[in-house]
Amino acid sequence: MNMDIYTVEEIAPGTFRLDECGRDNCYLLCGKTGALLIDCSLGAGDLPGTVRRLTKLPLTVAATHTHGDHAGGGHQFGTIHVPRAETHVSFRGQNLRVFRRQLLSNRMKRAGITKKNVRGSIRKTEWLPFDDGAVFDLGGRTVRAVSVPAHTVGSTVFLDERNKLAFLGDTACPVLPMHTYRALPLSAWEAQGDRLLALTDGYTLWCGHGDGRLNRALIRRQLCWVREILKARPTNEATHRILYYPTFDPAGCVGFDPANLYESDKRKGWMKETWNSILHG
Repeated sequence: MNMDIYTVEEIAPGTFRLDECGRDNCYLLCGKTGALLIDCSLGAGDLPGTVRRLTKLPLTVAATHTHGDHAGGGHQFGTIHVPRAETHVSFRGQNLRVFRRQLLSNRMKRAGITKKNVRGSIRKTEWLPFDDGAVFDLGGRTVRAVSVPAHTVGSTVFLDERNKLAFLGDTACPVLPMHTYRALPLSAWEAQGDRLLALTDGYTLWCGHGDGRLNRALIRRQLCWVREILKARPTNEATHRILYYPTFDPAGCVGFDPANLYESDKRKGWMKETWNSILHG
């Protein structure tokens, strides 16, 4: 049986942050007739058991995007709603057990969580696509999904408009994760930055990593940093690597790959070649 590894924090009435041993955050929103779990982590712990202790309401599970640390635990629920733009088989491949096991953090390992705790098969998970503007009705509480293709092609922000809560996944985090596998080019995030700020005006923001807390002042600062990076680097580099700007700081910085600043035919070809090798050996 999977370990009980989640720390629970009630961040607003009927709203809980579920911390997977410091690796990532899920959010449980409870209404009168239903509950919504936004993201479902790596699946290294007993997430359904944690949810059941918090609510007995019928549960819907939805992902902000399909990276393995946000959708990987979907096998524990059987069905997960995902952005339509990320339903292709290559996105499912990100959730193969072999890749999710590579995402274990040092903190998780120190806590005794091993690769054996990351179980389950994506073949047992039904992915149901949702579209931009989809509404999840929880009874007296609705949550709207808004597509913001900044981090990945299907990145979605979930808005609880009545309670003014916004759940961003990895669309924005203190360490902006534009260096991760299958992230969009950094220029795509820059193109969505002002829209993200306008969309979340007046909201309390919650993200997919750290303690979950995020403020708009940091997003504005990151947007400035991203524009500085792009101004200084007008073309993609040839070699993939991870850099941080202005320097690595868990309180705020931009992680990026200098070979993935702008969309290009070469990048598209590299992505296709990489995924063909993964899926077909």
